[in-house]
Amino acid sequence: MKRFIVAILSLLPVVAGEATETRYFVLDTPRALAGATGKGVAILPDGTLYPLSPLGPVATFDEPLGLALTVAPDGTAFVGTGHPARLWRVREGKKELLGEAGADQITALLLDPDGSLWATTAAPALLLRVRGARGKPEEVARLSEGNLWDLAWFKGGLVAAAGNPGRLLRLTPKGLEVATPVPDRHARCLAVTGDVLLIGTSGKAFVMRWTGEGTPGVVFDSGFTEIAALAAAPEGVVYAAGITGDPTMGKPPAKEQTEASVSVTVSESATPTPETRAGPATSEIVRILPPGAAVTVHRFTKQIAGTLTWGDSGLVIGTGLEGELWQLLEDGSAAQLDSVDATQVVRVAARGEWVLTQGPVKLLRRSGPPRGTFASPPLDAGQPTQWGEALLRGELPTTGACTLRFRSGAVSPPDETWSAWSAPLPCPGGKVSAPPARYLQWQVELQPPPAVSAARVGRVVVAYRQINLPPAIKELTVHNPGEIFLKGPPPSDRIVEVQHPDLSGIFTTLDDDAKEAQDRLGKKYYRVGYQTLSWKTEDPNGDALRFTLEVQGSGSERWWKVRDDLETVVLGIDTQALADGLYRFRLTANDAPANPEAPATTQALSSWVTVDNTPPRVTATREGSSWVLTVDDALSPVVRVEWNRDADAWHPLAPEDGLLDKRHETFRIPVQPGRHVLAVRAIDDHHNRATVAVEEKP
Repeated sequence: MKRFIVAILSLLPVVAGEATETRYFVLDTPRALAGATGKGVAILPDGTLYPLSPLGPVATFDEPLGLALTVAPDGTAFVGTGHPARLWRVREGKKELLGEAGADQITALLLDPDGSLWATTAAPALLLRVRGARGKPEEVARLSEGNLWDLAWFKGGLVAAAGNPGRLLRLTPKGLEVATPVPDRHARCLAVTGDVLLIGTSGKAFVMRWTGEGTPGVVFDSGFTEIAALAAAPEGVVYAAGITGDPTMGKPPAKEQTEASVSVTVSESATPTPETRAGPATSEIVRILPPGAAVTVHRFTKQIAGTLTWGDSGLVIGTGLEGELWQLLEDGSAAQLDSVDATQVVRVAARGEWVLTQGPVKLLRRSGPPRGTFASPPLDAGQPTQWGEALLRGELPTTGACTLRFRSGAVSPPDETWSAWSAPLPCPGGKVSAPPARYLQWQVELQPPPAVSAARVGRVVVAYRQINLPPAIKELTVHNPGEIFLKGPPPSDRIVEVQHPDLSGIFTTLDDDAKEAQDRLGKKYYRVGYQTLSWKTEDPNGDALRFTLEVQGSGSERWWKVRDDLETVVLGIDTQALADGLYRFRLTANDAPANPEAPATTQALSSWVTVDNTPPRVTATREGSSWVLTVDDALSPVVRVEWNRDADAWHPLAPEDGLLDKRHETFRIPVQPGRHVLAVRAIDDHHNRATVAVEEKP
């Protein structure tokens, strides 16, 4: 049998790259670790994980509010509480009441260069000072309106943030005097970087820059309503936390009070994702560069970032709704650093070593041998997957200092449908013992034995292979007879016409010696006798696909192979070697390139296709003053009939019934006196044509 199939298209792979048998999750950068959760494990800028000393309780307070914390160089901590306002000193694990202020709450604490402790209050606004180790709080100044919210030591003097109205106050021998007004309801928080004071406001949520002279200028306008915290970082960078909140008058917890009792609280939105000018978010972190430029680097959609400090691993963020510590990573993402048994982390001090919580009010401190756990973000394999080996690399000083556990599930984030955590696997790793699933999570526990240095994890690699799923054939299209599609114009030595072949020329030669396969339909051309098929497929595993095309004649059970191991998704078939009749095609897709030992396959059938390479039959008979023309086609309807006399222009001819829609049509043309040559041309819907000519005589 003659070879009767010719590919008319250049070849191009269906997908950009073939899937490998084994793939890998590699987590060794801060970006890859974004969304992780940890308890006592920090991420260094290079992606290394290292354990911290655990947070342990140092002191618990009965007051319902704890809003202020500062720590002296010798490790003595000072805590300010509220309802009522009390000032505490915590030294060597013991707390000591320094005094109770005649106010609702302590709002800020500051140790000046001479070692004096300064405190501010709200309702009323008092400035207090404690001198020396045995000193008691002394009132230094009192405001007639508003409250005091924060303190800073700036250019050799004490500066206080106040509101409402918003203003900066400077301590002078006469007391607190207005240094500059602030164009917002409250000056909420302060941070010093070099010779510049940054101010966070509440109401409009500005970050402002003040040199100590003139009025402050706005460097950032947050989409939130309050800048709750500022923290200075190296090289003059400052970070700000924006929230939806406002220092407002509120009610204390239910208890016996006199009619004159008043409280002040910082109200923060409890809505998970309130709508702000910044979009749906609960809080944001802003980076302010030394020249004054500012950019939002991270937004939380659940946590309320209320306090910031710069630690050994970068910016540490204390959040509310749930008491958590987060770390801002180099790329602007965040990872959970720790969690506490409280509703809110209100202050973090001494580079993250000390933490003050609320709900309940507790003072925590990191101490003891470093240890912690760190859970990766859910790793998405894309499809149900079999897990291979896991390998951890880093500084692993001894056996038992590091273990790995795994769990898997079908949804993300993890929920109760996930598998239980596997038994601990000693580092550096081994076979992942988790059921096949789409998602995987690993957890590393770093807990070195006594007198052993802590382990550091630099990289975790997990091998996996997707469970092979069959490809899907989304479409199998049979194009109109004669239509072909090319990526580009054919070579210049071949004749290609854009017009329909009913009107003009056709291809002369075309071969299938293509070097690139076609991955989409190209520009449409025409060639008589060709039938084009195209298909759209996808593979759930992302594997490269190969195709087999077969043809079957009507009434036959046998399939003839047209082409095997195809990479193209468009194929033009020369049907002129086939007998006229009805045929259909079968397309088989397989993923053998990625799964040679057990490829998955899928098949699809085309609609029935008419192969018609026989031109119509035209007869002309003279009946009196008319020519009677009959056009017959065995398989296809006649779509066009034309005539001309003496080689003038072709003219369309309508059938006797006025509708050109059948395989048998009759036409009439009047006889013209004289001697002429009448030519008639008929074309069927497969572009087959036949022409007859008759001589007219008087």
